[in-house]
Amino acid sequence: MFNGYRDERNSGRPGGGFRGRGRGGARGGARGGWRDGRRGGRGGAGSSGSQRPVKLGFKALQDLDTKNPDEIILDLTSSRCFPATESLLTEQTSMREDCIVLIVSILSKACDCSSKEYLLKLLNLLPKSMFFNYNLRPHLNRLSASRMPPSDIAVFLRNVVKIMNELLRRYPNSYADLPLPDLYCSVTMLSKAGQLEDDALVNNVEELMTLKSEKAEELKKKEEEKQHRRRPRRDGENF
Repeated sequence: MFNGYRDERNSGRPGGGFRGRGRGGARGGARGGWRDGRRGGRGGAGSSGSQRPVKLGFKALQDLDTKNPDEIILDLTSSRCFPATESLLTEQTSMREDCIVLIVSILSKACDCSSKEYLLKLLNLLPKSMFFNYNLRPHLNRLSASRMPPSDIAVFLRNVVKIMNELLRRYPNSYADLPLPDLYCSVTMLSKAGQLEDDALVNNVEELMTLKSEKAEELKKKEEEKQHRRRPRRDGENF
């Protein structure tokens, strides 16, 4: 497999990135990389010699971010590591700014993979996810107060735009569950304050909002057509 899978119990200082405790021991996952999931509570017992679940920590994310898109998607969606991916994205775990930025970078790179089947498996976790609602939305809303360099903010926003664009095209019915208004407000505020290094981002986000409106309209028309086909025919009505 890939070098993301390893026990880092002797790696020294924890990588950090996560705060609090998510369901199933997310706190322990913040220490190092892909670790054996030895849990102290429910689900910790397993048959002797069986393969234990892994946990995705901050150091593993850093390693993952250096890989190419196909390696990233295979790591995140593999049968052994997908539960860790689900935990990372769907559990309510407060994250530091650097961890949010890192996850967004990884997801953005994964969008360039050649395996669309695996990509859909990953993207399917994102709409309504705790990562979007509990971490990404608030981070976008406070981005103007961030200490990140303007160049890093621009890279981060470009990555967010890329992920949102991919989700809108592949899951158009998820448009209402995406942090698009937060992204729009953040980019607009940064632009007006002169803090936006990449002016093209304003146009990119406006195009994204237009795409959102188009997808919403398409879905509305499809729903109206579906209801029309289900409408019972009245006497004398021609079809």
